[in-house]
Amino acid sequence: MEWDGLTDRERFGEWYRKERDRFSDTARDADWDGVFEELGTHPEWVNLPRPGHRSGFAPLHQAAWHGADFAVVSRLIAHGAWRTQRTWDRRRAVDVARERGHTHLLELLEPVAVRQLPSPPDVLEHHFHSLLRERTGRCFEEIEHLLPPLSPLTEGPAVEIVFRVVGMMGGFTYRLEEETLHVHGHSRMDADDGDHYRVTPRGWSRMERTSVPPPPPLAPQHPAP
Repeated sequence: MEWDGLTDRERFGEWYRKERDRFSDTARDADWDGVFEELGTHPEWVNLPRPGHRSGFAPLHQAAWHGADFAVVSRLIAHGAWRTQRTWDRRRAVDVARERGHTHLLELLEPVAVRQLPSPPDVLEHHFHSLLRERTGRCFEEIEHLLPPLSPLTEGPAVEIVFRVVGMMGGFTYRLEEETLHVHGHSRMDADDGDHYRVTPRGWSRMERTSVPPPPPLAPQHPAP
């Protein structure tokens, strides 16, 4: 799954921006066959709004707006659509459906927590965002990014999310591991695997790599007499 935090449409490449716009158009127009065809090629796009976050509506919000069939919404959720995801004005898909009077979707769209964030979750998210700000240097000062919420991690047993950062030539991949949040910072400029961090409600810390000792030298081979 991807979290798109970039708010400036012009920062996207022209070809990619057109492809994303076309995908957003299919959801806006309730072309669900087109949506699922695109997700067959780009499954990681299921939670992406239109580039630039004009409204923040992802496909699940559009389905809630249109009052799509139960089967359509179930299929989006099966693809990994986040029921906790919020629009620019802080609405979840269930809020949109309720406002539109689509009562047949309310129970299905109500977020279900499969996993719990380490408590207190707001403190964990604060430390996560502090880590992102510190490790990206001036990237967030030069280019606005919406920092990712942690609530989508609760929606499945093994959710892993990629947050790409412009100016970093990479980004962060994060997931829950038992009682901690594991964050992997990576860049195409890294000569190795990048850096790994552990985030808890008490703060964040870099995880030291465990060095693997070199194998012992081979014993000299003597020819048989």
